[in-house]
Amino acid sequence: MNYISAAVYILLALSMAIGIKIASQSQFNRDSLSMDAMTCLKGVMALFVVLHHLSQKKLFQETGTISVFEHIGFLFVGIFFFTSGYGLYKSFITKPNYLHNFLKRRILPIVISYYVMIAVYAIYHIIDGSVFTPAEWAFKLSGLVLINSQAWFVPVIILMYLAFYFVFKSENRSKFWFPILLAITLLQGLIFCVMNHFAWYLGNEPGWWLKAGAFNNIPWWGGFCQLPFEGEWWVNSTIGFVFGIALAKHEESFMDWLSKKFPLKFIGTLVALILVTVVGLFCLWNIGYWTEFDGTGSLGFKNKLICYLVQCVQVVVTDIFVVVLMRKVYVHNRLYSFFGKRTLEMYLMQEIALFGWLFLIEKDGAPIVQANNWNVVAYFAAVLATVIASAAIYNFINKTLTKGLKK
Repeated sequence: MNYISAAVYILLALSMAIGIKIASQSQFNRDSLSMDAMTCLKGVMALFVVLHHLSQKKLFQETGTISVFEHIGFLFVGIFFFTSGYGLYKSFITKPNYLHNFLKRRILPIVISYYVMIAVYAIYHIIDGSVFTPAEWAFKLSGLVLINSQAWFVPVIILMYLAFYFVFKSENRSKFWFPILLAITLLQGLIFCVMNHFAWYLGNEPGWWLKAGAFNNIPWWGGFCQLPFEGEWWVNSTIGFVFGIALAKHEESFMDWLSKKFPLKFIGTLVALILVTVVGLFCLWNIGYWTEFDGTGSLGFKNKLICYLVQCVQVVVTDIFVVVLMRKVYVHNRLYSFFGKRTLEMYLMQEIALFGWLFLIEKDGAPIVQANNWNVVAYFAAVLATVIASAAIYNFINKTLTKGLKK
């Protein structure tokens, strides 16, 4: 572990220790799933997602900086989906006529935020001197092609919200909510395990770039992270949404069960978390999503399917462990509450920060090595400050534009 990683881990621990809620040996945190607790949890995950993307940068990988975050970003997103599913169902059963005007109150604000983000990124690309054809601009500004690769989260969460509305709007369908939502969730992953990572279905022979052994000459609309809904690694976290609803629906009985012989159940979930993490990393490194073309046209469907299903299990086990842990201890302070109220904004604004300051650590795609890795520290600080500041401004704009819709 280098000194930068050690400093980050220590600062993280100190920031989460402020105001932390710890139950005594014979007691439990009765408010562990309250709105305040869940908001702070989302705030922690928002910061962790930023650290995950930082750890994937070449110089961070070469120096081993915050490497613990490199391969587990989807678990943090899985907790986002868990809190979303949990919150939706709790609101549904506690607020009269919650689904009335649901599309206006819950979906439309997200859509508006999406196009505000597009406008911000368009300005950024103009200032940065990015060169796009008129067709590229048209598709990026329309939202049909991603101007920000992290914006994949928006169509996916909208789809899950619509699925929730479709199921619980009907009393008959709500009786079968679990198989319906689980099928919708898993079907997304299965489709992407077939469709692959690029838009070959829009006009290229499947696997032609892998046959050539390179990613050259791919049309702009067929490249990596171009389409709003593309890639099984984007939907391996959505099963957390289903788990969140299930927990909200059976919360009382689950908590009663959990309270009995709690130490044994805590140890059991911790062991399960370690085991699925080890299996997940093994699958990611030895099987993985990025298999070579096998000559049959399948593009490694089996490997992708195995990796996807294992990661679904990881998400559920991680969510369960977090729920169990929070019965005894959870983060609760103003910093993470601030982040938690701006999670979408932090998520969508990070790409500007990550690429805007990239000149500090990379040149022409090659890492820049400096004495004592001072540029790693500078990049880390600049990205984090930019994400926080831009998220606050973006959140203010979103609130101003959508305040009349949520009534």
